[in-house]
Parts: sequence; C-alpha cells; structure tokens
Amino acid sequence: MSVCHMTCSSGRVPVTLVNTLMRSPFAPDLSVEPEKIKHSRNSMNFFGRIMPVARGVKIKPITYGGVVCEEHQPRHAPTNRVVLYFHGGGYCVGSPISHRHIISRLAKEAGMRAVAPDYRKAPEHSCPAPIDDAVMVYKDLLKEGIKAGNIYLAGDSAGGNLVLATLIKLRDLNLPLPAAACCISPWTDLSMSGETISSKEDVDLLLTPKLLDQFAVHYSAGTPAQERGNSPQLSPLAADLNQLPPLLIQVGSEEILLDDSVRLAEKAKKSGVQVELQIWEKMQHVWHYTFPLLKDGRIAISEIASFFDRNQ
Repeated sequence: MSVCHMTCSSGRVPVTLVNTLMRSPFAPDLSVEPEKIKHSRNSMNFFGRIMPVARGVKIKPITYGGVVCEEHQPRHAPTNRVVLYFHGGGYCVGSPISHRHIISRLAKEAGMRAVAPDYRKAPEHSCPAPIDDAVMVYKDLLKEGIKAGNIYLAGDSAGGNLVLATLIKLRDLNLPLPAAACCISPWTDLSMSGETISSKEDVDLLLTPKLLDQFAVHYSAGTPAQERGNSPQLSPLAADLNQLPPLLIQVGSEEILLDDSVRLAEKAKKSGVQVELQIWEKMQHVWHYTFPLLKDGRIAISEIASFFDRNQ
C-alpha cells in the first residue's frame, strides 16, 4: 500500500475563504427530513449549475441500461475510454447536475469520455437500487463495445461507496472488471464505527454524525447500525475485497470519514489489491467540489487522471 500525505498547496487565504463559505447560509443544504429533502436536492443542483464546467467538453443527456445519465465528451478525446462517475450526497441528494463541474474537469484532465448516472436515491429507493442501476449502466457500456479495460470508476462520498459496491457486484457476477477505480472521501462503514467520526466532528464543516446516520437510515430502509456495519452490500469495509482492480483513495485530513478511507486502504492491501491512499492536509470532505477556489482541488483531480493513465 502506498500512503502519501499531501501538503496543502492552496494557501491560507483560499482555505479560509472556502471554510467560511461552508459555515455560511450560502452553503448547499444537505437536510434529508421529509419536508426538506426536495429543497436540499434543488440546492445542490443550483450550485452545480453555477459552477464552471470545463471548456471544450460537450455535455448531453444519454441513457444506459434504462438509467438516465449525463455524458461528458471532451473535444478530441476518444469515445472508447470511459470514466463512470457516481456522484455523492449520502444516497439521498446530489445528481449528475450537482457534480457537473467536477465530472467535466476530470473528463478533460483524463482525456476520456465520462458518464454520470442519475441513479435512484433514498428514501424513495433504498439499497440495492443504486447498485443495480450502476451495474446496468456498466453492462450497457460493455454492450456498446467498450472494453472493460477501457472503463474506470470514480465517485465521491456515497458515490465512493457505490464505486466499491459496484466493483464487488461485478466481480461476483463474473463480469470483466474495470481497469482501475478512484474513491474520493468514500463512506465505507454505514455503522459509523470509525474513530474519526467523533474525533474530527469539531473540524469537519460539512458532515456530522447525525446527518450520516439519517443518510444511512434512509438508504438501509431502517436497518440498525450494527447490522449496517456487518452488511457487505451497505458497508464495503465489511466485504471481501479480493480481486478488485487498482484503487486510488483520496481523503481530507479534516473529515469525519478519514478512518473510513484509512481502514479501507488497509483492508484492500491485506486482500492483495494494489491501493494508493492520499491524505490531503487541511482539506474538507470532497474538497474537489470547490476546485475553482482551491488549488488542492485542481491538483487532486489531476492526480486521479494520472492514476488512470498509469493503469491503462
């Protein structure tokens, strides 16, 4: 296992500005109470619409396996290499629209087409609906003629969970696996047993243990915490990770899900998986989201593209 502690490159002023914005009323709302969840989804989509997308990347709707997706096609990039990107949002909020700026930049940096599924979300659709959607999209990409070795998976937060759950499902179905995968600030343990869930609570400006538990209750259809933690389908940390493709894990030093990444990397290594863990100094949960302000966000996306290049 390769572990790299990434020094903050953004400078004190940009980090302070982003942290101030995250504490302000202008930050996206992640509330998932029944009377607030629609507003939260609209709030995240609003931010996605005002964020700058990469120049030279054509974005259009497309359907794979009956799942509505957004396709990002960089100018001059081949169409037969694909990043399959799963957005975050606790399996309850978020969409390809809310993450459009990240996906378009990754597609351009990696020089390949990106496909972002609008997978079904909780509480309307609990586990395994998102996993089923992801597998259907992947199968349809194979039917289109894309070789598995030309497909790469990436996702942030709950999307990182979905990356792992999809890989495990594909392996168990004896389908050819993608070339490599990246998990950004992944949520790997829905029982929330990691030490940093509490020790980082005062410095994480986006996630709280209460919010994570609300996400988990919705996605698991009310399954108790201990059972969630023991379920490989809900918590990839509990799964058999043997035979998974090379993994890049990126996580911020200031987030309550830090332990979810560290423990995942350790287990993947023990399972014989080639894994790289990057812990980014002073960064918050999915700092990539604010890459227009944070140099570290831009560098992190470039690191993902480089990782994919190394694993062709």
